[in-house]
Amino acid sequence: MRKIVIVEDEPELANNIAELVSLLGYQVAGIFNNFKSCLLFLNENPVDLVILDILLKGEETGIELGRTISSTYDIPIIFCSAYTDEQLLQQVKSIKHSGYIVKPFNRQILKTTIFLALNDKFVTPPTSGKDTLHVRDKGYLIPIEFKNILIAEADGLYTKIVTAKKNYLIRAILKNIEEQLPSNKFLRVHKSYLVNLDHISSFNSKGVKINDSIVPVRRGYFKSLKELFSN
Repeated sequence: MRKIVIVEDEPELANNIAELVSLLGYQVAGIFNNFKSCLLFLNENPVDLVILDILLKGEETGIELGRTISSTYDIPIIFCSAYTDEQLLQQVKSIKHSGYIVKPFNRQILKTTIFLALNDKFVTPPTSGKDTLHVRDKGYLIPIEFKNILIAEADGLYTKIVTAKKNYLIRAILKNIEEQLPSNKFLRVHKSYLVNLDHISSFNSKGVKINDSIVPVRRGYFKSLKELFSN
């Protein structure tokens, strides 16, 4: 069950949010009203999401807490506030976050915002010198070695990364993924597919077989594929 932390300085509102979170099928990992207690908890416990009020008890604001969480942990943040003035929004804009809820809000708004935040997967460029693609999944950065990627399949604004053990749906178009993968190991065989050449077991003019999957081959790409395996 996904674990969510709530940071809110109004006890009644904090309890109301916690009740909604529970009704939506998530676990409330903790409720805090200040900067220090929240960070102490995050240092010791795995968390999938933080719902963060902007006004908190103590000297540090939710903006400062959000900035610290964003720079220290790979945990999505949903800001929550009754304020929408431009100065405040400019501060929020400078912090990586996955949503902003304006109080008061209802269950449906919370449900939608949490769902999008928890499923907002993306790739980060591989670290220089390392043959890996980094994918954020369920609040964690997962390094996937290039050699373990079998297929990359376009799905609108997303790309499905297929490995032998698990598939990942990430928010990045196939062209951007192609630019991050080594061109001597991955080949575009269709406008919607990249394949790992090392995992091809057989192919013809209509398809490429990789493990138990058949990837379609577009007419214009078959020549390149054939030439690679002829050399």
